[in-house]
Amino acid sequence: MEHHHSPNTVRSAASSASDANKNKPPDYYAMGSAELATESALTLEKIKHRIRLTKKDERLVLVLVGLPGRGKSFIARKLQNFLTWRGSECRVFNVGKYRRQAADGACGADFFDSKNAAAAELRQKAASLAMEDMLRWLDDEVDSSSNGGGTSTQTKVGNVRKDRVSIFDATNSTIERRAWILKECTCRIKRGTKPTGIVFVESICDDKDLLHANYVTKVNNSPDYKDMDVDEAMADLLSRTKKYEEAYETIEDDSQSYIKIFNLSSKILVNHIYGRMAKSIVPALMAWNIGTRPVFICRAGQTMNESDRVTLNRGMSRSENLGRQGKAFRDALFSYMKVECLDFIRRRQEAAFAMDLNTGTSISGNVGNNMNRRFSSRTDLVGLMNELNEEEKVEEEECEDDYVGTDGITPLPFPCNILSSTMPRARQTVEWDSMPYPVTELCNLNPLDKGDFTGRELEELALKHPEWYGRLVADPFYTRFPGGECYGDLTSRLESVVVDIEQQVGPVLVVSHVSVLQVLVAYFRNTPVEDCTSIALPLNTVLKFTPAKGGGWQESQQLVLHSPSSSHCDLQSMDDGMYCCNNAPPSSRSLLEGQSTPLARAPLLGSHLNFPGHHDSTRGSPPGMISPLATAAMPIW
Repeated sequence: MEHHHSPNTVRSAASSASDANKNKPPDYYAMGSAELATESALTLEKIKHRIRLTKKDERLVLVLVGLPGRGKSFIARKLQNFLTWRGSECRVFNVGKYRRQAADGACGADFFDSKNAAAAELRQKAASLAMEDMLRWLDDEVDSSSNGGGTSTQTKVGNVRKDRVSIFDATNSTIERRAWILKECTCRIKRGTKPTGIVFVESICDDKDLLHANYVTKVNNSPDYKDMDVDEAMADLLSRTKKYEEAYETIEDDSQSYIKIFNLSSKILVNHIYGRMAKSIVPALMAWNIGTRPVFICRAGQTMNESDRVTLNRGMSRSENLGRQGKAFRDALFSYMKVECLDFIRRRQEAAFAMDLNTGTSISGNVGNNMNRRFSSRTDLVGLMNELNEEEKVEEEECEDDYVGTDGITPLPFPCNILSSTMPRARQTVEWDSMPYPVTELCNLNPLDKGDFTGRELEELALKHPEWYGRLVADPFYTRFPGGECYGDLTSRLESVVVDIEQQVGPVLVVSHVSVLQVLVAYFRNTPVEDCTSIALPLNTVLKFTPAKGGGWQESQQLVLHSPSSSHCDLQSMDDGMYCCNNAPPSSRSLLEGQSTPLARAPLLGSHLNFPGHHDSTRGSPPGMISPLATAAMPIW
């Protein structure tokens, strides 16, 4: 016999089941204890260092520790570039410079003998001079915004105050020296009203091959060994290092904040590192490596032709797809990347098996113990090379899976880590026919968000919002679009992208938009990020950055697709609405007269250019640098 239940009965049963579930204790394995967390003497004791160190000190000192040849100055330069780019004001105080001045030149190994009392006194004098200059720089910054002319430890740029971070670069290899640094920076009597955070960064290296490579770099570049025979310089450096090793004391005081880096980031140990240190500096230190690999940066391909856009009176939309020229650039980009990446792989394979007969190691340090053999005859050497060739074949077989497309079947012709914005035109720029390369789409790489002013022209904004536009002209980097972003905000969302790029060991391609790429290029060029709005990013051009041994990057530019307007500034709108057409054809220039925008671009570069990543201001600006106030009148969205 069929039983029929009324709707009320069904609802009552469901309600009862729901009440039963509410009263059921939570699954311990899924949620753990549901008991409310409370503070106790035990928890407060355990987090007291975190409470003290999480506070954001107005001043921060990073104290490098390590024997000679451990990469301290490399770390110092990378830290300075990274911290400056992300918005802090940072300066390195290298005690070696002060020591050379105090000693009136370079010093031999005996100068670093702990038993040499006179030399020890001179070394302490040099450290004291560096400390005085460092603390003066941290403290004595005039705040131009104060009416009474007071002082502040933060530099004010526009409406933004910049933190100050100093890097004390020396061996700082004894407990006594580090205690002195702590006292000088934190003594309440001397600096009671000037709180200063101290973090020790110790570089430890016990890899003999890596040490030798570091020593070679040091004797070839250090002022201490200028005009000295290489063998003589190497002997002196090894003797100096031995003197330091006799007195060296590693950091073991766990009451201090410190970071230990082993073999240039193969392992990192952190102690009492919280706040911005944990969020920014530690990931960066973990990412930096001494391997070489190219980083390619380019704009997304063109969408609609600008003449068609003017004819149709259409502004640029974020959802636009690639046009004919954009698709041509996409294909040219693939051909360029294939040549570059295969050449990189070929050079890496050659380097991995190229012996340095002076040291018995490979250039890359990858071959290891095999290279420590002594060869009594040519037969032994030939036998070893055969073994290495067999190892190379095995490695190639193991790597085949790494070069397979996203479909799990299609073999890819070259390895490359591709990063793209989520804009359709950017994603389509790396959608190569029949080559399903994995592409990481990141909203971090999307164009500057212009908030309430999206889709509006700068000309219109200048007329309807003259006060805001005046601020934009005065400070194009830190003036925020209402409800949107400013260029300064881009460094925050691009920080993780920079760390991701730095940690790669193979080729990287970044396809994004003008505002984002300007900020990224400022990082790789090590130029002031506040000036990035004047960096030119021509269409159809790839910027290639390759690491330099000193921590910087070497740059070259390659035009991979010639367009009909390649002899002039391409009048197509910038990806995110920033323009400069002071080199536009005369027929177009009449449309642009009298208009001004603080966000600019430069003419398309038509040749391959090579220049260092670090630029001497006395030699002029690097290619692609123009005034941030340029003639233009184009739609902005």
